[in-house]
Amino acid sequence: MKNREIHDLLNRNEHIYILTHTLPDGDAIGSALAWGAALRHRGKKVRIFCPGVIPNKYAFLPGVLEIEDDFPASLPKGIVFVLDCGDMERLDCMEEKVREAGKIVNIDHHATNAYFGDYNIVDNSASATGEIIYRLIRENNMLLDREISLCLYVAIASDTGSFKYSNTTPRSLQVAAVLLKKGVDPSLISRKIFDEYPLSTVFLLRDALATLQLDETHSIAWMSLHEDVLDAYGAKAEEMEGFVNFGKNISGVEVGIFFYHTRKKETKVGFRSKTVDVGEIAAQFGGGGHPRAAGCTIGAREDTIAMEKVIQAVKEALYKKEGLKTVKCD
Repeated sequence: MKNREIHDLLNRNEHIYILTHTLPDGDAIGSALAWGAALRHRGKKVRIFCPGVIPNKYAFLPGVLEIEDDFPASLPKGIVFVLDCGDMERLDCMEEKVREAGKIVNIDHHATNAYFGDYNIVDNSASATGEIIYRLIRENNMLLDREISLCLYVAIASDTGSFKYSNTTPRSLQVAAVLLKKGVDPSLISRKIFDEYPLSTVFLLRDALATLQLDETHSIAWMSLHEDVLDAYGAKAEEMEGFVNFGKNISGVEVGIFFYHTRKKETKVGFRSKTVDVGEIAAQFGGGGHPRAAGCTIGAREDTIAMEKVIQAVKEALYKKEGLKTVKCD
């Protein structure tokens, strides 16, 4: 989609609806809030939607309380911007109603994106959807104030792991530098989204680490939790964000996996990798993501069946990878 088309769409439409995916991360939330604020400054009537709960660690972001969790059945026709979603299924129960609200503009950076929009702005070279939103704001001469910059910085910092993941590029650092010049405080953001945890999160991590297992070559590490454990601590599902990295970060491990078993007989799977394309593995189970970070949901009557299928798929991908060095068990 060309910038001129975005410009014309905005000129022809007063009502703007912005949506992002269930179980939202910092990129999803930050991108939605930044784009919404920029469009409001342009005089548009904007509403932002996200199925499910916004993690409490993002409560400091300006405008976060205005995010709605249910898309109304009847709204004035407008433009629907769907951000950071590989496919429409990630909008959960909102999908059908969203399709009736107007032309869909799909803005994303995932290589596995399904190009589901009437217009698609998909750039898998971008470190985060927030990086694409920054570019749209600049190209359309829209306001970039401190609050919008804060949201964009959270988006990019979240998806790059505070600029330490392999998707960090010179461009993402250049964008971050511009945002810092707008008055963004990187130490505050780091503390809020990477360093502070509720006590319940620490208890969950303790229990998850107690389940840690490795394959016979110590190349794959996995952990798991059941939804019942969350209830015991009064914890929320979003508190498990980042747990998958503990397995991946073990020396010698190539792929870390985290399994979350729900009472609906579903297993939500998170993958993190050092060298293997886990986006392709997740796609085998109807999921998607990036080569180094991906996820999927598997329906299985037994938790162990889902785990065995996933671990076997990772082994097949891992052992086919040319030149892979593994660490043997003693």
